[in-house]
Amino acid sequence: MGSLLSLTVLASGVQGGHVRAPGYETLMLGMVIGALVLACVPIAIYLRREARRPKPVRDQWQALTVMGELCPHGWQAHLTLYGWGAPLPDDAPPARIPPVELEWKQLGEEPGEVVVTRRVWAATVGEALQRMVDDRRTDVAIEQIEQSVAEQEGIEWTD
Repeated sequence: MGSLLSLTVLASGVQGGHVRAPGYETLMLGMVIGALVLACVPIAIYLRREARRPKPVRDQWQALTVMGELCPHGWQAHLTLYGWGAPLPDDAPPARIPPVELEWKQLGEEPGEVVVTRRVWAATVGEALQRMVDDRRTDVAIEQIEQSVAEQEGIEWTD
């Protein structure tokens, strides 16, 4: 019991004493705390936005995974690499290096049903895969917007 009383006395701060801080120090400390809080706000906003931003695909395995999630009934892609001097299709964009063409299809619920067919051009295979994923993510975002507007206003979208 005596040791508990001595710990209470030690923890009370009686031995160390206390000096009241001048008002300007309190004001300066408050301003520093306020500045740190203000500095944390943009950091928190950046981190929140960064967490929501979709991660880029780095290889064909990530592209397989992401497209599998974005196309629930399946998808198919055809990749064409053009060499120097190879004849390009008429709709190929002008490029200094041989381009990469990636044509992809989103499959429907019925076997063999193709819902969407798209073609993207890029300088590298990795860039073509990223553009395919970005293209499909854009489609999903538009579909979600159309669905929410239709639910709010009772409108059906037609092609």
